[in-house]
Amino acid sequence: MSSIKFTARKQFHLLLCKTRNWEDSYEFASHYRLVFVACGDGQFILNNQLHSYCKGGVILLKPDEMLVFQEDMATEVLVIAFDSLVCADREQKHVAEFVETYKQVENIFRNLCVRQGKLVSNERDADTIRYLVEQITFELTQQQASFLKLIKGSISLIVNILVRNNFDFHKVEEPEGQQKLSEALVEHLKHELENRKTIRVTELLMKFNISEETANLYMLNKTGMSLRNFIFKFKTDLFKSRALKFDVS
Repeated sequence: MSSIKFTARKQFHLLLCKTRNWEDSYEFASHYRLVFVACGDGQFILNNQLHSYCKGGVILLKPDEMLVFQEDMATEVLVIAFDSLVCADREQKHVAEFVETYKQVENIFRNLCVRQGKLVSNERDADTIRYLVEQITFELTQQQASFLKLIKGSISLIVNILVRNNFDFHKVEEPEGQQKLSEALVEHLKHELENRKTIRVTELLMKFNISEETANLYMLNKTGMSLRNFIFKFKTDLFKSRALKFDVS
């Protein structure tokens, strides 16, 4: 099978290939990459360390980080490369909706705990990732109507699953003080929003004496969402709940 490539301009790049054609991925080396093992098992070298991989496993690569697969004629991988230009053109509508996904990927790499080459620890999540990878592969090869929307939706779901598993993996080792701060941050946001208060992120960060990056990590750990995503979703859920009560009364 020859390699299949697809690019959603200034958002992401896809590559479906055999590991014997891994050099086809080099053009994406400057981006964050998720490498999913569609079929096969074997070994690879990353940062001078030997790792093993299995079907359904995931390998996460930072910009300019290179890996070398040991020879295996049967292994096929799907590469998702996140274009670093996505944040530069965030004002464009078709790009703006993908910025949050890119930021989530960045946060995963800041505290990377997922085991390289292995399935994620949650069995159901591992099954879901396998299904989504198969879905992306199908859409990539068939390119039927709405295939781009389905691919983008699948990528977003995969990233959210990786975020959850990445934090679940090290949550037990989270310092007690950090846990309390995460809980206090979430409770404060809920209280303010339930009382129809306006949340100003800058003031919030000053109140808790943390950076937005740190706040995002705490919120992802506690809720699976970034700070701004949590605020937006909680406000939306409150609005729907109040509208429903109004209709009933």
